[in-house]
Amino acid sequence: MKKLLFVIAAAVLTAAVPMSVYAEAPADPPAEQAEEQAPSETRVEDMFTYTVNVAGRAEITDFTASDTYTGDLVIPSQLDGHEVGYIDNAAFMNAKGIKTITIPATVTDMGNSVFFGCESLEKIHVEAGNPYFAEIDDGVLVADNHQFLVAYPACRAGENYPIPDTVDEIAPGCFGFAKNLKEITIPQKVQYIDKWAFAYSKLEKVNISSMQIDDYAFAYCENLHEVVLNSGLESIYDAAFSACPALTEIQFPDTLTYIGQCAFSGTGLTSVTIPGSVDEIDYCAFGYDSDLHSVGSFVIYGQSGSEAEYYATAVDPDNDYENHFTFVAVDLTETQPETASENTENTEEHIATETNADGEVITEETTVPQADMTEAGLTGILGAELKNNNFLQIMLATLGGIAVVLALTLAILSSKKTKKNNTSHDEDDES
Repeated sequence: MKKLLFVIAAAVLTAAVPMSVYAEAPADPPAEQAEEQAPSETRVEDMFTYTVNVAGRAEITDFTASDTYTGDLVIPSQLDGHEVGYIDNAAFMNAKGIKTITIPATVTDMGNSVFFGCESLEKIHVEAGNPYFAEIDDGVLVADNHQFLVAYPACRAGENYPIPDTVDEIAPGCFGFAKNLKEITIPQKVQYIDKWAFAYSKLEKVNISSMQIDDYAFAYCENLHEVVLNSGLESIYDAAFSACPALTEIQFPDTLTYIGQCAFSGTGLTSVTIPGSVDEIDYCAFGYDSDLHSVGSFVIYGQSGSEAEYYATAVDPDNDYENHFTFVAVDLTETQPETASENTENTEEHIATETNADGEVITEETTVPQADMTEAGLTGILGAELKNNNFLQIMLATLGGIAVVLALTLAILSSKKTKKNNTSHDEDDES
């Protein structure tokens, strides 16, 4: 049976969402007792669940008021006399009503995706004196001397966010559900884009120079339609761009070596060109919708004998899937660009050898990056075309034969004309 990544991911996320622990309200007391009972105030401790570690410090595991709380929230520095030092994974996940959060100076560590799904969050504040966390750029949370970008408020204003040049890693769920952010450039210094980093955001354009894109990093970005992947990228992990229906084209740098399972499932892609540098493509990486149903007429372009050709008809009995995609062999050895952005404006048409699922060889016009137009470049292109294209060989042979026949005809006509002229000259001499 297929490993349905989307079903599994949904189950994991659902399990991580904080659940309300409030008990059912008791029945109203008799009227004579109501006057005797003073109204009790809700303790701040009642809004959190926490544990106490061996050092006696409180570790918040859940914000139990996440379903009902609205407005600004100040995380307490103490709970029942225990200093709060840690916030666990997804502790405030899906607390949709919080507008601002203040982190106390006592908190020196937190888990992953702590504020993932806080859709109304505008700013994150950090109390003065915190030795690890800091607030920058009007409410963005960073850590470790501004090297770790922890959380970008989902409702923060601004369509573009310039990542500070101090940052070298983006945390899991950092930009998740960002509703105003439309465009971002991720510099080369940011080597790792962690899990769910931009998932469910309204991002439309992204330019990436990182080395690794982790699981679900851009999953469920419904408006994402322009992705530039620059040289240096090596790995795209599981479901990294899954469920991005607006994404209709993608180009890979020749530094890429790995594409994970379901990496581009549920996108608008109908074809893809895979460089020869890619030596592993996991199942359902391309050519499948969000429900892991095969996309009809999906075409894969790549070098003959490459991982791309193998994937086109790959069979994986362990995961119960079998590909039946059309593979088109193209020569990418002289045409692979340094960056994908350079590849978008410089293309030419050529004839490629195509092999369909039945093993039939046909020809098809496609576009590949424009090669070097020097004499050596042209010689290489023509050599490759003649070697790999039977139709072109036949056409050139036919044209060559026609040229020989024309040359012979012209020679005969020229010979007759010369003889006739010589005869005319002899008659003139006799007269």
